[in-house]
Amino acid sequence: MNIKHIALIIYFISFYQSNAQKIYRTDEGHILMMTSVRNNPVKAESHKLALYLDYDSKVVNGVLDLKTLSTDIPEINTILQQRENPLILRFTGTIPSQDFLSKRHDPINFNWLIDVTYQGKSFKSQFKATITHIEQGVSMSCLISATGQLLVSNTGLDSLIEGIDDTIEVQFAQMVLRLE
Repeated sequence: MNIKHIALIIYFISFYQSNAQKIYRTDEGHILMMTSVRNNPVKAESHKLALYLDYDSKVVNGVLDLKTLSTDIPEINTILQQRENPLILRFTGTIPSQDFLSKRHDPINFNWLIDVTYQGKSFKSQFKATITHIEQGVSMSCLISATGQLLVSNTGLDSLIEGIDDTIEVQFAQMVLRLE
């Protein structure tokens, strides 16, 4: 192998690594949903929220299989677990274009318009979001937290869970690391 081939291989490896690091990904995000079923409060949570943040575009994509939700009501857990197909909820939204991962900052509060897709239905929802800077020694990261409501009529969950309230309160928080 000559020098040109080695240089070309090193170039492609470097190009791949620099492009691969433009997306932050976690499959273990935490999400909490609250509603009521037949006038009884229900809290459901999962640690399987997958989040993807594109550092360049500031677009966040989230994916959650509702079958990973756990509640304190065995009947609802059974309904979710017995579904043959995944119950995939997806959302996407763009964070304000500030470069929040490269410098220290005060908390950034914003109204976050997201597109939600569930079982072939798409709709928009607005969440209240905050990006909080976290200092971790020499490295930096940020905590993205958001709260909002989903209308059950937009999702069709009322056909899956009898007596569910009209809205579902959603909260999640996820730490994202600074792009090195």
